[in-house]
Amino acid sequence: MRVVFNIARAELRYFFFSPIAWFVLILFLMSSAGIIMGNLADTALQQDTLLELQGSAFSGFLNLPLTRVVIGKGLDTVMMIFFLFIPLLTMGVINREYAAGTIKLLHSSPLKTRQIILGKFLGVYSFVCLMILIFLAEVIILTFSIKNVEFLHIMAMVLGFFLLAAMYVAVGMYISSLTSYPIVAGIGTFVVLIMFTMLGMLFQGTDYVRDVTYFLSSSGRVESFLSGMITTKDLVYFFSIISLFIIFTIIKTKSVTESKSWRVSAGRYLTAFAITVVILVVTSRHGLIGYWDVTRGKINTLHENTQGVLKQLDGSPLKVTLYTNLLGYNLGSGLPTARNAYLWNFWARYRRFYNNMEFKYVYYYDVNKGDSSIFQSYPGKSLDEIAEKYAEMYKTDLAIYKKPAEIRKLIDLESEAKGLLMEVEYKGKKTILRTYPDPEVFPYEKHVSGSLLRLVNDTTPTFKFLTGHYERSPLKFGEREYGNHAVNKASRSAMINMGLNFDTIPAVGPGRFKPNDVLVVSDPKSILDNAIIDSVKRYIDRGGNAMFYSEPGKQFIMNPILNHVGVNADEGTIVQVNPQDMPHKFLGLIAKKGSDMADEQPFFYLRNGIIKACYTAIIGASVLSYSDTTGFKVEQITTLHNNANTWVERGLLVVDSAAPVFSVAEGDYRKEAPYPVGLQLTRKIGNKLQKIIISSDADMMSAARGDGRDYGNAFYSYTVDNKYPVYHNFKVPTDIWLTIKKAPAQTLKMVLQYVIPSLILVAGIIILIRRKRK
Repeated sequence: MRVVFNIARAELRYFFFSPIAWFVLILFLMSSAGIIMGNLADTALQQDTLLELQGSAFSGFLNLPLTRVVIGKGLDTVMMIFFLFIPLLTMGVINREYAAGTIKLLHSSPLKTRQIILGKFLGVYSFVCLMILIFLAEVIILTFSIKNVEFLHIMAMVLGFFLLAAMYVAVGMYISSLTSYPIVAGIGTFVVLIMFTMLGMLFQGTDYVRDVTYFLSSSGRVESFLSGMITTKDLVYFFSIISLFIIFTIIKTKSVTESKSWRVSAGRYLTAFAITVVILVVTSRHGLIGYWDVTRGKINTLHENTQGVLKQLDGSPLKVTLYTNLLGYNLGSGLPTARNAYLWNFWARYRRFYNNMEFKYVYYYDVNKGDSSIFQSYPGKSLDEIAEKYAEMYKTDLAIYKKPAEIRKLIDLESEAKGLLMEVEYKGKKTILRTYPDPEVFPYEKHVSGSLLRLVNDTTPTFKFLTGHYERSPLKFGEREYGNHAVNKASRSAMINMGLNFDTIPAVGPGRFKPNDVLVVSDPKSILDNAIIDSVKRYIDRGGNAMFYSEPGKQFIMNPILNHVGVNADEGTIVQVNPQDMPHKFLGLIAKKGSDMADEQPFFYLRNGIIKACYTAIIGASVLSYSDTTGFKVEQITTLHNNANTWVERGLLVVDSAAPVFSVAEGDYRKEAPYPVGLQLTRKIGNKLQKIIISSDADMMSAARGDGRDYGNAFYSYTVDNKYPVYHNFKVPTDIWLTIKKAPAQTLKMVLQYVIPSLILVAGIIILIRRKRK
């Protein structure tokens, strides 16, 4: 090894006397400082500006952790341009020995070819490491400029930078050995490095070959380090590619001195390449990959709640069939060319914790029965003709797509939109896992968890809405209905996509409810007969969970039920005079008890101090009065603040005319305490905690009012004991403040981008002049 280090030292010395090396060093430092310190200066400017505008209301960059935004983003950009510098350093590493004739001296010496190549590689890489280390001085300054910076995350980023640089040097050195012209070697290195990033897009439509090109591609490798995820497959990749090109260089250099046939060198190349491919494929098999998520919030790892769902699987195969409709939405994500992206970008996180998964792919073209929109878009064309043109447009083979009659025999998809979707099967049970017509396409953890819970549980909770009296429906999609947040299969926030079922029932009779089902009565508009009222009372007495919604002007319809649990929807309508909107529209404040019901994201942010309060949008509500005489513990979950502009209007309320006027003569009154418009009732029955939600406004959960706004799906989650949906809120980042102001940040940028490189330039000129004199 001493010989190797001597060669490396000589090679490193050469760079200190090379004008090109000094030029590359200075240009790299100027550009990298401009990028990463520019991020710091821009962020400092934003912080100071927001503090001036908002004062104490500004809570930091809550959704933009600065370790990733300032340092990670800067390093990402620096690495993107880094490949522009390496060819300038490596283009003459080997071929200058041939041009100067010194290669013959090296070969005639007792040195072995591998010692020469390893020494040169270490020499070039040492200079590149020196460049990176000087650059890291800027990164160190950044770490002191961010409060609670994630040091482990930064170390992962830096590790990725060093590995990427080593790979670039190995590739450039090999290209240098192929030609005696440095310029050609430099251009060749550019081309090869670009090809490595594009390999993952080549032959992705061809079985078996797609895996080889995907595993050989450098695309996404260093991005894993930047995101804070270190995996053995990425480490093995870099070491394998570095070793491969060093071996290639040894083979090429050795072939010059040997009189053997070109077939010998070709055999050596193929052997080295084949071994590398085998290593990459084997070490990329799930179950053999090691993971280390160095981020503070473990954002690259499945949430512990999702892991808990996966632990409920007993090891039996989980079969996933991807159905891709040539005429449906999200086609691009389901094509054969996107298969590796589908497996690695989506399913790899789940296979880390449950590897026994089998994947199948079905391609077809079809439309829903009665849907003529595609024929209107392409008049005079048959479905087969349209499919043929789509296949041509998307450059896919029509032969692999099943025709409508064939796919309908295989699976019934009439209840779906026939876009890109997955059928998940476990121990004979099947369920649908949908994709969504948005840029993210694939489902979130809560959707996957909801689908898996359908498979592992014997029954799925169903929310059963009473119908027959013009109530709000979970199966309709009007602006006053609940279908959007209940059964809208195209919506990520719909509960059906998170494992829950919805149905309507004409009566509350025996045998209609399973233990986990929940009764919902929402704003009936005609009087409920005594049989229904009595059946609801019996349901409550048996300990069933429920949700009841009333509306002003119809309190008398719901009060027979509400009175049974000690609650009354009082006469009148709460008004809040507002020059900007109608008086019966206002924001209801969600109390702490309300935000404790579930782990909805706004509630999660509230508990972590990111936001100050949570609200729901009210359109007409009445005061809910109550007592604890029925055995229930009653607590307020939604209230309206009392002030001079707020009262209960008992007279005639015309919301689209002049603002109402408080009148004691008409029975109007104000309350000293906040006005309760939402209640939570609980009581213990046996081993079960019975839960009932009551709201004096049914519009708050409608599509027109944002489906509950900050409440989201909290009512549903609470009444099924928070088993659904499976929330996956990660830890709130703490690196959300800079410790530096905009003026010092801008000064620091100028110093590191211009002053320091200028000093290095002067030092380089002095060294080069002294060298020339000697």
